[in-house]
Amino acid sequence: MRIAFATTEYVTEKYFSGGLANYLHRIAKALLSLGHEVHIVVLSEIDRDEFEYEGIQIHRLTLGKIQQRLDKLSRYSICQTSQCLDFSFQVYRKLLKLHKQQPFDIVQFPDWDACGVISSLLLPIPQVTRISAYRPVWCEKSGEERDRDEQIIEWLEWLQMRLGKHVYAPSYTLKRLLAEQAKITHVQVIRTPFYLETSDWDSSVFNEYLQGKKYLLFFGRFQLHKGFHILAQALPQVFKKHPDCHAVFVGLDLSSSLASSMKEYALSFCSQYTDRLVFIDQIPHTQLYPVIAGAKLVVLPSLIDNLPNACLEAMALGKPIIGTIGASFEELLTEGETGFLVPVGEVNALAIKINEVWMHPSLNEIGQAAKWKVQEFAIENTVKELLNYYEKVIRDIKYA
Repeated sequence: MRIAFATTEYVTEKYFSGGLANYLHRIAKALLSLGHEVHIVVLSEIDRDEFEYEGIQIHRLTLGKIQQRLDKLSRYSICQTSQCLDFSFQVYRKLLKLHKQQPFDIVQFPDWDACGVISSLLLPIPQVTRISAYRPVWCEKSGEERDRDEQIIEWLEWLQMRLGKHVYAPSYTLKRLLAEQAKITHVQVIRTPFYLETSDWDSSVFNEYLQGKKYLLFFGRFQLHKGFHILAQALPQVFKKHPDCHAVFVGLDLSSSLASSMKEYALSFCSQYTDRLVFIDQIPHTQLYPVIAGAKLVVLPSLIDNLPNACLEAMALGKPIIGTIGASFEELLTEGETGFLVPVGEVNALAIKINEVWMHPSLNEIGQAAKWKVQEFAIENTVKELLNYYEKVIRDIKYA
């Protein structure tokens, strides 16, 4: 098949740091390995270049005059909306041009930033929308204010989901959330393909900061919806009970409604134990994997999530994980068998669970069970399911 993906972020762009870019790169490489032709249409801050990247055809788009005009008309009060509409129109024009040169079999859009909303109305190509998050709840859990600009984006994303007849999500948690909160009921669940990004490990970061330490690990963005603050508040109870325990945080330090720096927020809560906190900036997978592999326990106390890649990576490396109930972790972890679960947002419950698990006699066995569990997300299973879905969409449209 000839398949196109539109996206606001991809691994070819220097600004990316999110899961959407990593997901698209994994699925693109998987499809390519099976003989399919893959095109990525991506928002760029650099240029409108076209090139090949690891066998994938990349088409960069920059914003045009639509954004400028909307910004002037709105007196710069809806800058995010103007950017989204501009890019959505640029995507439509680009895909139509490429389709006329050689037809695509199918196009996939993300829900985020509604980059497929115009194409869902006008583009004569079979298309699907993959939902990665439901923005209103995501913003609430992230502590972000929802101004008029944000609310318009939310509406555009909802409109794209309503207009699209073929919508899918990676988790049943997100499917239920969409049905309850957005009244979007035509959502199919298709698991995300997963594999470890590299077998070429670089242990330099581990050796410099963590050699000889027993530690629990949090990795990902330092954000409220990831439960960073919940873990920070729970750690003093853990440190007090377990003098051998260190806490390692790997990722991008960000501001929030609680603090201008979440790293400083954690340090303030653990002021008596700052020598047992280790902070490491965002690092590539080659350096991250040895850090994960060296952890005694991985703690991911998200308030909301969607089968997070961090959980899958830790499972694949045989690590026991503490996740949260209601944030999709229960679709991956079974209490005491493949991991551990705690209620969302409860500091004391998290501290108690970490204290219990730290001394658990079967951590290695639970980590190995998690490693077997994650095989359900192997390419041979999930990509086949996705391709079957694509083929069904194409047939439904053809014979409609």
